[in-house]
Amino acid sequence: FRDKEKEIQSYHKSRREGTLSGADKDMDDWDKEMRGYQFMERKVAATDRTKTPEEVAKEEAERLNELETRRLARMNGEYVDDDFSDISDDENTDQRKKVRLDENPEQLDGVSDDEDENEVQTRFTADGLVNVDKNGVVVGKVGESKQATLDPQQVLAVGDRVTACYRAKEQFDGQVSWYDGAVSKVYRAKDGSITYDVDYDDGDFENGIEPQHVRPVEKTSKEIEKEESERQEDHSLKRKRRKATEKARTEMPFVFEVPTTLDALHDMIGEHARTGGDASLLIERVYASNSVRLDRRNTEKMQNFYDVLLRRFIAVGDAISQSGDGGAILGRYAQLDALTQTLYKMAQDAPDSAGAVWARRLGIFQSAHAKRLRDVEMEQDEDFTAWPTTGTLLVLRALGHVFPVTDRRHYVVTPALLLLGQLVAHTPVYSLEDLTKGIFCAGLLIDYTTEAKRCVPEAYAFLAGVVRMFAANKRDRRVGHACANLAAASEEEEFLSLRKRVAMLSTEGEEESPATPSISLESEVIDSSDTPAGILFASLSLLEHAIQSMAGSIQSAERELFAEVSESVLALSPKDRIHPLPHTFVGKVSQLVSTLSQVCQYDTPRAPLHRRAAVKKKQVIQSLAPRIENPEKYSLCKDKGKGAAQVAADRMRRELKREKKAISRELRLDAAFVESERRSEQTKKDDAAKAKRHRAHAWLQSEQATMNQQVAQGGGLLSGGGMGAARAKAKSAKLGIKRGGKF
Repeated sequence: FRDKEKEIQSYHKSRREGTLSGADKDMDDWDKEMRGYQFMERKVAATDRTKTPEEVAKEEAERLNELETRRLARMNGEYVDDDFSDISDDENTDQRKKVRLDENPEQLDGVSDDEDENEVQTRFTADGLVNVDKNGVVVGKVGESKQATLDPQQVLAVGDRVTACYRAKEQFDGQVSWYDGAVSKVYRAKDGSITYDVDYDDGDFENGIEPQHVRPVEKTSKEIEKEESERQEDHSLKRKRRKATEKARTEMPFVFEVPTTLDALHDMIGEHARTGGDASLLIERVYASNSVRLDRRNTEKMQNFYDVLLRRFIAVGDAISQSGDGGAILGRYAQLDALTQTLYKMAQDAPDSAGAVWARRLGIFQSAHAKRLRDVEMEQDEDFTAWPTTGTLLVLRALGHVFPVTDRRHYVVTPALLLLGQLVAHTPVYSLEDLTKGIFCAGLLIDYTTEAKRCVPEAYAFLAGVVRMFAANKRDRRVGHACANLAAASEEEEFLSLRKRVAMLSTEGEEESPATPSISLESEVIDSSDTPAGILFASLSLLEHAIQSMAGSIQSAERELFAEVSESVLALSPKDRIHPLPHTFVGKVSQLVSTLSQVCQYDTPRAPLHRRAAVKKKQVIQSLAPRIENPEKYSLCKDKGKGAAQVAADRMRRELKREKKAISRELRLDAAFVESERRSEQTKKDDAAKAKRHRAHAWLQSEQATMNQQVAQGGGLLSGGGMGAARAKAKSAKLGIKRGGKF
């Protein structure tokens, strides 16, 4: 083996002598670099953790409270600690030169006649270099600052910068000296005369200087710029304060109480909101100010507010059906988006409360639909419909964004699926509006069940019936409907002419710029001539999507499930000679037929149906029975090579050793138990003796206290026994008085 200590000593010796090899030098440098990395100070800041929903809600509520406090303060004219960061000063503060009335408009900037009048020239005289004006009058010496003369009516204030004539009355032959200083005091006599006390910059001072010996110092350009800057800042601050006050009086409050009724919410919106965006912002602020995550005591009122928002959602949706989006001012679709986001957030905060409100609302929808089904046969009004309102359908559309639709059973989504299935299968169709609402409900059913791979025969049958209404043959339009409500509607003249209205849209230039038809829930759009084309195109698109989503998930039952769809598509005959469909629909029908052929596999033999999927064989680990050996013949590795007698003796010795260890362990446990019991018994005895001793001491202390009281009161507490003289002295209060002495 190599001697590591010797190698280390030789390495350090070579290092001191400078005789290290190249490899050792490289390794030494590498070690130094690694040690530097090891002890290098970390400069990477630790990242913050993700905030909890409670912390996020608390921060948002605190932000709104601060903004509301600032708004109220601005309304009252209080601007303490207000930085006006949200107020923009867009007024131009540049000081532009005013144009004189007699100035030539074409004159260059900065050129004026006043410059020629005030032009000063420098000349050399007996008194040195002086400044001479246009008329040859000496203005002042070169290098002297131009001092302003004090107006007799002007009174300087304390702190003003001045130049004063030092000891003017004591100067000889008019030789005066002027020094800079500051006014420290101002005196006004009874006769109106004014004198000043001036503190000079060199540390001297002078009192009682007359005004003619004091000149105010002209301010430097820096001082003028500073004052101008301060003036502009004051002007800007006043302007910002005025704007902040106007903004605070006109803007919406940041904190609201929870409205528990729909009328209260509408009154609040009418008072504070001007547009649809303001209404959405108001609702968001109500939620942020009273979130359940801030205080669990808000659960009840927020549950009522959740029901108010659902009713608000329905009202806005009904307004869309009647008047459309409403433009940029109302923005009803944007309002629905904002309401959906708020409903989702509140459902995340309190899922039980949100689920209870949705379940109650679905029950109301179910009861209302049952009543409309009973009244539709007796109603004489042609505009009466048994289908729900547009707002109700849009609420069911938003439900899929609030709750998960992939759960096998859900206390909100499952009743909604049943309600939609009942609407599609049982509600009669009397108009294009009813047909449009039916397609919308079928689309909701498909949307709810796509991810979960669920089958909704009601939606497939309804869409197949809608496609059959556009068949080329009149007989095919009337017979073969799987839905009873569509079978009754196919007899109406309005639905018999659907194919003709779609065929009339075919134009010569359609192939160059094809337009994709669409449908809408707005009444104005439904009454247009493009509605039949939109109905057919939407039905074909929904069927294609449903067939693709169900491919391979229903155990080879696609042919039976989509049999009605296949017959309806075949009855279309897109290239009919009398009423051919436009090229857009021909391509759509071709895509649907291709999807049907691929999913249903009509060219392959029909496999028998199975109620359950075939059980796939899984590879299981083979289970083997353990092989048990005779324990008497078992031998350890350490017994190999020994004789039988020696092996038996070693085995007995090991067993004896194990038994001794076990007995020692048991004895230790028993000894510990006995000692703990002994200590507990001794503790009980000691506690009893201590209590007895304490009682005795307490009795002795009480007796001693009684004796002390007797001595203090002169035997007044003594009773029975004793001499009569003592009792007499006690009654006369002379107990303890000695002859000729005092107490």
